[in-house]
Amino acid sequence: MLIIKRYIAREFLGYFLICSVSLIAIAIVFSALAELPSLEKENGLTLFVNAILSGIPLLIEVITPIAVLLATVLAFISLSRSSETIAMMAAGVSLFHLIIPVIYCGVGIAFLLYLNQSYLAPHWGADERAGLVNSAPRTDVWRFHRESIYYFSMPDKNRRTVEFARSFLFDNQHQLRRIDHYTTMTEAGDEWNVKGRNRIETDEEGIYLTSSQSLSFPTEQFPVVFTKELGNPRYSSFSILIKEILLKKNSAVDYNTELFALFQKFAGILAVFVMVLLALPFSIYSGRDANVRTGIVVSVVLGFVFWLVDQILVSLSNTGRVPIAISAFGANVIFLLLAFFLIRLKRN
Repeated sequence: MLIIKRYIAREFLGYFLICSVSLIAIAIVFSALAELPSLEKENGLTLFVNAILSGIPLLIEVITPIAVLLATVLAFISLSRSSETIAMMAAGVSLFHLIIPVIYCGVGIAFLLYLNQSYLAPHWGADERAGLVNSAPRTDVWRFHRESIYYFSMPDKNRRTVEFARSFLFDNQHQLRRIDHYTTMTEAGDEWNVKGRNRIETDEEGIYLTSSQSLSFPTEQFPVVFTKELGNPRYSSFSILIKEILLKKNSAVDYNTELFALFQKFAGILAVFVMVLLALPFSIYSGRDANVRTGIVVSVVLGFVFWLVDQILVSLSNTGRVPIAISAFGANVIFLLLAFFLIRLKRN
């Protein structure tokens, strides 16, 4: 029995890796095409690469359930067409035991999906993005510190960098006396490292321009740039989310955003197992008549419809038309019922 389970698990994992890598590679190509305009900007290549990297965790999140559906269909169709499932069942292996290896693999995939969502996504800046294509909208931060006004462009709290910054110093008569332009600031420990600074100073006699390269400043010389607010709660770990929910609940602050994110994380994990069940009517229950091409097409279509339904429910939740629990778990429930309906139809 153990040998059979390992064999099924190996078949499933092989197809899962092939499907995942193929779908992610295709998605990255389309994502890269959408990010091409960033190459025309200053430091365009760096922005382009960072945009692609930050999009990969989101692609993994979307594509994993589809890859699970495809892999389950292909694995069991392969076994059915070669009559291996019939031989296994004739040897006393029940249908339940045929599915169990895939469920075990699903547990591992769900755990990796959680790590991707909670750790890789925020580390690569995916939590700052607006969506799958195009990076997050441009963010600007204004601060007042030590009689100067500071402007920070594109602060990245994960990499602790700022694309560029400016400071404006005024005198007691509210006259502008100095403008500093800082290029590519990086916070490292107790200091800011700056690639370059251009300074414009004014007085009654004229305007003076000076330039400096590769400077370092103590962190206290600048205001706080990066706040501790959760950029996107969905891309935080369970422990951080729960702490945030309890903190806001005890402080009588609205915590629906964090609660919705927590529900979404659970729903993302459950989606893996929903896809396994949804694959069964198109594979193991189809017997030797199962068609590989039909299985692939149906899997891809159902996978993307699942994602579309989930996005529609999220949008409805954002407008307040659907409760957050229904929005988070709605797609799972709909496709789970569809799976049971199709299984019953096939068995009859």
